[in-house]
Amino acid sequence: MKISDSVAAAINTQINNELTSSYLYLSMSAWFETQPYPGFAQWMLKQSEEERVHAMKFFGYLNDRGGVVSLEAIAQPQPTFSKPLEAFKLALQSEEKTTNQIHHIYEVADEAKDYETRHFLSWFLQEQVEEEKTASDWVQKLTLAGEHVNALFNLDHDAATRQDI
Repeated sequence: MKISDSVAAAINTQINNELTSSYLYLSMSAWFETQPYPGFAQWMLKQSEEERVHAMKFFGYLNDRGGVVSLEAIAQPQPTFSKPLEAFKLALQSEEKTTNQIHHIYEVADEAKDYETRHFLSWFLQEQVEEEKTASDWVQKLTLAGEHVNALFNLDHDAATRQDI
């Protein structure tokens, strides 16, 4: 069954949302590269790549369902941050926003009785639980570290060990 116009529009919006998130994380990585935090830079770069993978999953799904992909402009993300905690707080806000956006697509799919899209979204719903938890954990760790340089460098080192995308 071809995807409805309303669900296709919501998915097109989400493709843009995911690419916007990718761009934000890339901006954070670039900023961390100018700071003494190569581990955070690497972590944010991997996060940027992961968000692009998410966008491409929506892209592929929309194509598979006979929808038309419509790419929109991406706004310039925040280029600098006062400290690592500020960047990770913004990352958490971005993940919470993404969760709400996916909930919206689910609601649109529910109204359209689009069971295939609801099933497709189940992976993203679980992924967002993990994404929010990870971002929240980093905010908590950085809050506890405060301005303690040794603690920040240890956390930066931990961030560099991230393997997944």
